Amino acid sequence: MRTLVFIPAWNEEDSIAKVIEDVRSNLAGADILVVDDGSTDATRARAHAAGARVAPLPFNQGVGSAQQTGYLYALRNGYDICAHLDGDGQHPAAELARLVDEVKAGRADMVIGSRYRDHTIALEDDYRATRSRRAGQHLFRMIVSLSTRQRFTDTTSGMRAVNRRAMALFSERYSPEFAEVESLQRAVLQGLRVEEVPVRMLHRTEGRSFITPIGSAYYIFKTLIVLLVGQFRPRVGGRAEP
Repeated sequence: MRTLVFIPAWNEEDSIAKVIEDVRSNLAGADILVVDDGSTDATRARAHAAGARVAPLPFNQGVGSAQQTGYLYALRNGYDICAHLDGDGQHPAAELARLVDEVKAGRADMVIGSRYRDHTIALEDDYRATRSRRAGQHLFRMIVSLSTRQRFTDTTSGMRAVNRRAMALFSERYSPEFAEVESLQRAVLQGLRVEEVPVRMLHRTEGRSFITPIGSAYYIFKTLIVLLVGQFRPRVGGRAEP
């Protein structure tokens, strides 16, 4: 089955080559696409030098637009499966490979890597979210689980694998600001089979996060509004058509 791994990246020049190599080592045969979200550093050049294909966006549009670009590329180029992980090195490609295997086996249309599904697999130095982020994640989990009538533990995870049914849905419309959370809610309400697989997540070793405490609080507020509105959308019976 033809597989694409795409990596949304914005100013990740210090980590992108390592992420590409990690994907190449753990997902042999998969094509690799870096969606450069208007980076102002050497991200694009280093992705090219590492042997990845690059889809450059003309300016920074946010992770949702970068992810939709990846889904559109996968759908239009005939891939059977596509998966994505962050460009900062926090998502081990070995964990992503397990998500891809679940989709290949036909057990789900979309598989999410969850940091919170099974705490026993985490190692001592693995990533730990701050208290404020955990509070926001708890609210998202509660609302998404209530609106979809399915229990989720990690609605903000950026590590996912999907089949063509999900590619088609996300290529049609994808939230530019509330990418992970809103797309998860929409996928279930549109009849896709969505599952979680427990994964490890590492600390960022290069660069820095662009999320500030004020920005995080504003994001949580806006996302809650979007989720509450989404809760009133009709649920599609059965599975979405491919």
